[in-house]
Amino acid sequence: MPEATVETPVVNTTVTPTPETTSLGWRAGLPDDLKQNTDLANYKTVGDFTKDALSWKGKVSELEGKLGDSIPKLPDDATDEDRNTYLDALGRPTTAADYKLDGEDKSDPKSLETWKGRFHRYGLTQDQANGIVKEYGADINKLVDDFKAKTQQEITASEQLLRGKWGDKFDANTELSKRLWQTYGKKEEFDKSFSGMNEVNKFTVMEMIFDFASKTGEDTSPQGGHSTGGGTIKPEDAWMNMYKNPVGGRK
Repeated sequence: MPEATVETPVVNTTVTPTPETTSLGWRAGLPDDLKQNTDLANYKTVGDFTKDALSWKGKVSELEGKLGDSIPKLPDDATDEDRNTYLDALGRPTTAADYKLDGEDKSDPKSLETWKGRFHRYGLTQDQANGIVKEYGADINKLVDDFKAKTQQEITASEQLLRGKWGDKFDANTELSKRLWQTYGKKEEFDKSFSGMNEVNKFTVMEMIFDFASKTGEDTSPQGGHSTGGGTIKPEDAWMNMYKNPVGGRK
């Protein structure tokens, strides 16, 4: 029997490049994890990529310079350490004692220590703390000046009112009221008694004293040319002499 002939199929061993492989271009030499990077695929040549990379290097250097002096953002859940880092970055002195404030040599040490502690706790810079001290001091001085001015206006108004009532006897009646106060009342000078009180009340008290004296017969002192041994006695001295030599009523 003749032998059967078996044809061996021809196998084509030539590898046809896939579209994916042929499109890599310059990226074919990159590591596998970069070959398919979509950002790199936008660059047609190595030169295109290099030019862009160099331009970005300059931009990065510029941004680093700007960020180098930037202030860190305080996180919402910041710890005490985070907060201190943030406040220190803003320019807060290292400790409360490091604040140098205008006029502190004239301030109460304990009060100064308290305020410096507050400034440090709230993160104020040296300039901010000093600015607050200056403005606060100016506000306090203005309040004091306004109070003094208002009080002086009230004193002047009270004095003018009493002068209107007493007329030309104002000076004499004022002296008599002050002496009566010292002799029978506070045992100290009339003006000194009001040094710690409302000065406006002084004229009200003087009028009250004089009115009281008139209602009790204490104002019967001579008001003119009464002589004792060769001289005209002053009205105020006459009134005080009346207490030593009463004219009716006082024994």
